[in-house]
Amino acid sequence: MTVDTLPESGIGGTSKVKGPSRLNAGRLVFRRLVLAPVTLLGVTFAVFVMVDLSPNDPALARLGMFASAEAREQFAEENGLNDPLVVRFVRFLGDLVQFDFGDSVVRPETVGELISRALPVSFQLMAFSIALACLFGLVLGVLAAWKEGRATDRAISGLVAMLYAAPDFWLGLLFIQTFAVALGILPSGGYVPISEGFGPWLSPIIGPAVVLALGIMAALTRIVRASMADELAKDYVITARGSGLSWPVVLFRNVLRNALITPITVLGVVIGSLMSGAVLVETIFNLPGMGTLLITGVNQGDLGVVRAVAIVAAAVFVVVNLVVDLLHVALSPRSVEMSAQ
Repeated sequence: MTVDTLPESGIGGTSKVKGPSRLNAGRLVFRRLVLAPVTLLGVTFAVFVMVDLSPNDPALARLGMFASAEAREQFAEENGLNDPLVVRFVRFLGDLVQFDFGDSVVRPETVGELISRALPVSFQLMAFSIALACLFGLVLGVLAAWKEGRATDRAISGLVAMLYAAPDFWLGLLFIQTFAVALGILPSGGYVPISEGFGPWLSPIIGPAVVLALGIMAALTRIVRASMADELAKDYVITARGSGLSWPVVLFRNVLRNALITPITVLGVVIGSLMSGAVLVETIFNLPGMGTLLITGVNQGDLGVVRAVAIVAAAVFVVVNLVVDLLHVALSPRSVEMSAQ
């Protein structure tokens, strides 16, 4: 085996999936695809039960706090609120598979219409945040690992520690105070659809995207640095460098691919915290996304909206983790053997 083959099959490298491993990969993918809807069904039931146990009364939200007991009872009867829990859940599930979330008890719109307007805003915010976090987290993590123990590594580690500890709402307020109030170069909030132009869209959304990305970037930087440092210390890297291969060849042909397995796996969990942080960030920057819709639904007692937002967020989380699992199988075929055992 020559040094040129090290990036493909050397010590610490990743081998290609052949023979029985392909069958194991297929089984693992099939298992993940089956488990995802089962998980989502369980989460949907849990959300339905928790919202049902809420002290908020949909009749009061629709009719007002001064509605008579007779009017409230009639509303509950007409909307099936007096039916057993299992009956209501099965009815809700039947509507859900048709993407029917029901009607809002506060607004003259369906919950689906409210979701269809809010979801693209949150999707754009989170996609932009993830792109920023991955880009800068990868660059800073690789740089810190390459300069391990030096001033660059210590500076990056200190910055990452501060960003990781800083709460999103504080960073959001600081961003508004600096760039909107003091400098006046960015708006303090609002949203402009991307259909009206990239510039008008970017101006109000870059603030919340940066604030939301900072914490994720800090977490990814630490993980990438640790993974890269561990990979760079392995024998095959020393052998490749001693044989005359340049750093770019060693780094991009093997080291980076191996080192990214752990960060990609963790990214699925990190995105879960991204959703919770989006609730605060959207509220601070007055973005009409899912987080703002959730807060409004809770304040108004609109349980249908609260239930729908929670289920959609859970579905996104399940899908993202499914994609991350599949990426992990693609990048690390050896994990297929371990998972199949």
